[in-house]
Amino acid sequence: MVLTAAQTTAFFRNEDQMGIPQETFPRLANEGIVTVADLADFNKTSIKRLADNLNKAGLVFGAKCEQRLVVASNLVKYYNTTGRDMTAANIRWNNVMKNFESQWQSLEDKKEAAVPEVPKITKALPIIKWTEVFQDFLIRVIGVRYIPLSYVIRDQVEVPADAPPLATDQPYSTEHGSIQREMIARASHTDGLFGDDNASVYHYIEEATRSTSYTGSIRPFKHTEDGRSAWFAIVSQFAGKDKWQAEIKRNEQLLHTRVWKGQSNFTLESFIALHRNAFISMQACAQHVNYRLPNERSRVGFLLDAIQCPDHKLQAAMASIDSDDTEDGLRNNFEAAASALVPKDPVAKKRLAMAGSKRDQSFISGVEGGDVSAVNTKKKSGIGKTGVHFRFYTKAEYHKLSKAQKAELKEWREQNPDAVQQSKQDSGKKGKSNKRSYSQKEIASLVNKKVKNAMENQESSGKEEEQASTYIMSLIEKALQKEQNKGQASASSTEAAPSNSSLLHSILKHAKNHKA
Repeated sequence: MVLTAAQTTAFFRNEDQMGIPQETFPRLANEGIVTVADLADFNKTSIKRLADNLNKAGLVFGAKCEQRLVVASNLVKYYNTTGRDMTAANIRWNNVMKNFESQWQSLEDKKEAAVPEVPKITKALPIIKWTEVFQDFLIRVIGVRYIPLSYVIRDQVEVPADAPPLATDQPYSTEHGSIQREMIARASHTDGLFGDDNASVYHYIEEATRSTSYTGSIRPFKHTEDGRSAWFAIVSQFAGKDKWQAEIKRNEQLLHTRVWKGQSNFTLESFIALHRNAFISMQACAQHVNYRLPNERSRVGFLLDAIQCPDHKLQAAMASIDSDDTEDGLRNNFEAAASALVPKDPVAKKRLAMAGSKRDQSFISGVEGGDVSAVNTKKKSGIGKTGVHFRFYTKAEYHKLSKAQKAELKEWREQNPDAVQQSKQDSGKKGKSNKRSYSQKEIASLVNKKVKNAMENQESSGKEEEQASTYIMSLIEKALQKEQNKGQASASSTEAAPSNSSLLHSILKHAKNHKA
């Protein structure tokens, strides 16, 4: 319906509408505003420029006029988007336009906010459930036309020519319930900006399916960035009616066959949650396939049949629910029945009792204790009360200990001889920096002792000199090899060690003289 000239003048001039002064109103035509529909060509910036022009010309155009004209401009665009004609009734400021202003501001705030995280297809979110979550995601993302992006993937491209009747004093219909839903249902796909929103949907789908087996389904639409076609390709292949039927069958099987006997740590409350979630999933499935959901009475019956626990208090609660069969009784209200059953859960009571049996701070009589050594006098390898480490010490390290530490270390050594021996062996495996360096005199003394013992043994046995020499040589070589392997001959020694050949020569000479 086209507004009459009188209705147009009343819209711009009346105080309860735009409130533009009489002398200013004719100048609107010079700025390009003759009818209410002309406001569709303006926005907040251009209306601000219009106000500046009028004020510079000495005309009155106040802030109230400017603010209301901005709201009216957005309202006209909204009606054009939803295919609704303007009437004198649906452009009233005190009713319709005020309600529109608050909702449109909410849309603008959402558009300025950060985009929510794109839901990904994972094992935790399989594709059939992902389709539901992704649709919710698109409702929360506002496109370039200030329309939630879910309008791109609605089932029908074409919309009915006649818009449904408006709700009382509202810019939207009772059928849709908000300006968001009205635009999702009725926004045109032929608008020049639809391509931008369609491309955004494609990129969100690509991100959600990236590195999954579903990427191939949307690859044909990559170059055209056709998000709508990519969406329906995935839905038809992986979330068709057969998939929803299978989901219904799985949840029905849970409701009819799974039982709870109260014989494990799985609580009744958790089991009831399974029933609740199964019903919610079935509700989602019913939006895609023709399925009759179980009513409240049936849901309570499924739950009671599934509980097979002999606990007498729980059985009494179940009997009470079954007998309360009035229209508003427990037998016909799943959530009320669940609330009556949970307090009687024997598993939850058992877990609570076990948790309460553990002593907490209130059961500790005191924190004053005696000597810890009285409890276990046999100290183990570690750190003593004096701070001494129970291990092997070199002489230099031992002399640095206090008297108390030496006493405690001595006590530990006496009580743990095996640990002492092990600690001593471990200390011998340390780096050369912790090993003792032997001087030339010490090496010669050690070898002489071995030679002397060997000669005495050789004389008593009556063997030949050649055998004795061979035997002595083997002893010398073994002694040298052993000392070298232990690292007892160090290059850092202040007294240089003799070479192997000179040392052997000296030893052999000493051995022969000794024998003679």
